[in-house]
Amino acid sequence: MPRTSIQQKPSAVKPTFKKPDVDEFSKILALRVDNYFKKTGKSKKGGWEATIKTVFLLVLFCVLYALLLSNRFNPWGTFFIALLFGLTHGLIVFNIAHDASHNALFQNNKLNKILSYTFNLVGSNSYLWNLSHNKTHHSYPNIADFDPDIHKQAPLIRVSPTEPYRWYNRFQHVYATFLYMLFSIFFVFVKGLKEFFPGSTSKRWLGIDHPPLREYLVLFFSKVIYFTYTLVIPILVLDVTWQQFFLGYLAIHIILSLFLLSVLIPVHLVDESDFGTVDQKGHLADTWTTHIFKNTIDFSRTSKLANILFGGLNTHIVHHIFPNICHVHYIALSEIIKQSAEEYHIQYHEATMWGAIISHYKLLKRMGSNEIPKQNLN
Repeated sequence: MPRTSIQQKPSAVKPTFKKPDVDEFSKILALRVDNYFKKTGKSKKGGWEATIKTVFLLVLFCVLYALLLSNRFNPWGTFFIALLFGLTHGLIVFNIAHDASHNALFQNNKLNKILSYTFNLVGSNSYLWNLSHNKTHHSYPNIADFDPDIHKQAPLIRVSPTEPYRWYNRFQHVYATFLYMLFSIFFVFVKGLKEFFPGSTSKRWLGIDHPPLREYLVLFFSKVIYFTYTLVIPILVLDVTWQQFFLGYLAIHIILSLFLLSVLIPVHLVDESDFGTVDQKGHLADTWTTHIFKNTIDFSRTSKLANILFGGLNTHIVHHIFPNICHVHYIALSEIIKQSAEEYHIQYHEATMWGAIISHYKLLKRMGSNEIPKQNLN
């Protein structure tokens, strides 16, 4: 018989992690990371590496867009250029917008603020990202009812043992991929708009009643700009039929969605994840640092190519513990963290990228059988 789900009622009280008298591991970890920067003389921000990458990606964005509108290619050539242009959106999110929103890209926080608006450039919203990701997800990763990245993001998919089990979840490891293909379309057409208006989940998840008027204006104008350059101008300029355009547009969003989610999903939602559950008073059994290790996995940790493409999000334990440090340092810091974890007998989850993706589908199948995660079986 499968294990039943953990029915945890939503709480108005934010979770409280266990606070030991002396969290020696966290202190030692912070000290060793600080010593790394003192010995190397490097800044914790991105420096010249982040500068080159930022300039390159923004120039690439403009060049590909110019080539796309040039009408110098046949329909298949146009689609290929458009696909590269679409994937550049993902690279900008991973490598520029994400670190900038954490004030980790450059020393100048005003410049970080400006570059965080590249979220808006590619169809997302910097303001909502800061609330949902930086302040909420980073505080309560994998804690149902408090982490917006796992709770009710896709109503047809159950990834947490605290979510209600429905009969169709038994097939979710089969149909999930098809839903994932629509992620970027949903994100730019629905989610970023829905959260701004009455009846949204903003108050519940993000701690706001209504965004400031300024953010409504930023949302409106950035969406106008986004839809103008991705839809209106190409439709008017490109020498393709409308059927070719919309099929190509859909195909690019499907590929972009799978690219984004193949990085974003496996770092937390895997079979190894513990998933924090709170008691009636909102308390958790683990310290925050221990919780991060139990609910985060690194993949392709030592790969320089993965670090370049994914903005270090594949070395996700580093990112959660030190979010204000730029991703260009993550490979070196991940080695410090892994060695420290082994020294203190803390399990460090690590896999290949493919292994992490497979583990995610194992989680989907487990949650689809109404079985709770392995760590909760005792």
